Amino acid sequence: MGMYINPVGISKEEWLHKNGIAISKEDAEITNGVYPVCLVDNGPFTAAAIAYNEEELYVFKNDTTGRRMRWYLVEAVLLKPFM
Repeated sequence: MGMYINPVGISKEEWLHKNGIAISKEDAEITNGVYPVCLVDNGPFTAAAIAYNEEELYVFKNDTTGRRMRWYLVEAVLLKPFM
């Protein structure tokens, strides 16, 4: 697994609030020019994983670790610096 949002000067949560649209896990799908991003609560830190292909999306949608996850749709052009 491999592409994460790590903005400079702003938290991941703030970046997603400003640049993404909150969705449900069920609505997370890759479409033309838009990618789902999964904000995962890992306890001491969060990770904002970009579901850049179907395999990544499947892994996060089927996570069984019990971690809290929030989902966002973000335009590819905004994710380009992180990919």
